[in-house]
Amino acid sequence: MSHRIGHWGKRGWGAISALVLSIVLLAGCATGGGGGEEAPAPTRTVAHDLGASAVPDKPQRIVALEFPYVDMLASLRVTPVGAVDDGDPENLIPEVRNRIGKWESVGSRSEPNLEQIARLKPDLIIADNERHAGIYHELSAIAPTVVFTARYAGYEETLDVARKVGDAINKPAEMNAEITRLNGRLDEFARTAPQGGGRDALAVIPRDHGTAQVLGEGSYVAEILRRVRVTYAPEAAAYPENSDSSSVGLEGLAQINPAVLFVMTDARTTTKDWEAAPVWQNLSAVAAGDVHSVNRALWTRSRGLVSMELIAEEATRLLYERAPANAGQPQQPN
Repeated sequence: MSHRIGHWGKRGWGAISALVLSIVLLAGCATGGGGGEEAPAPTRTVAHDLGASAVPDKPQRIVALEFPYVDMLASLRVTPVGAVDDGDPENLIPEVRNRIGKWESVGSRSEPNLEQIARLKPDLIIADNERHAGIYHELSAIAPTVVFTARYAGYEETLDVARKVGDAINKPAEMNAEITRLNGRLDEFARTAPQGGGRDALAVIPRDHGTAQVLGEGSYVAEILRRVRVTYAPEAAAYPENSDSSSVGLEGLAQINPAVLFVMTDARTTTKDWEAAPVWQNLSAVAAGDVHSVNRALWTRSRGLVSMELIAEEATRLLYERAPANAGQPQQPN
């Protein structure tokens, strides 16, 4: 599948660059008059995907431009002054919103609002290589910017990125402690799995016209499920080779035919197009009432330490702590 990064035209970027330059010049004038310039705040050099940046020793005004970074900050109860929300605060899961407290939207993940970011006067910007490499220089003109790759990271990769975020905000010990705590919780969830393994599970996202986005064996969700001893459908190894999900029709889903389906839904993403189809009704999970509707924002977008724990808790609870729902009827999100 292809993933596009939003771009502005040259004129739009030129205008933003001029605005950024004006802000920098005004800030310089404000510190230069009277009794001499203030001593610069101490900085540290932080390595990232696009090089290295000198960042404040203790950044106080952080802007996060991808949901996983907001989630990672939330795991340490660090409040960013700005975060992307794609035009709707509820795109950030409730647990993350509650932890970070008050923050301002800086637009969408694909096209963050550079003017709004500049107005917030950040001292650190955390961006994603998949989306923001093309605007790295514009972001760096606003504030020191570090760029990581979290958008399609798996379980271990996500932990590595969290460590890098912890280092960028100068809280490495706190982040390592949180990762240790998280791994302990995942071990607890893993112990709820039956000996000898359980039913094969598969995670999918409904798409238009009765198609499904199958999360492959190497995807973030699949790796979390395996981490807590939920058996992921082995047939998903072929979906796909070079990205974390692939689109198939219901017939393709029937070829995998898992015993359990986790269906990621939201207000616009439902199983409505599937439910009348005989292929859907004949799936083993549907016939057994082992279809679980789960929140798409939690399972596919947040992708940080907070969401990891919640996914593991929900998956093991749905599988091992309560009986299946009525046959053929997906359960509602919790």
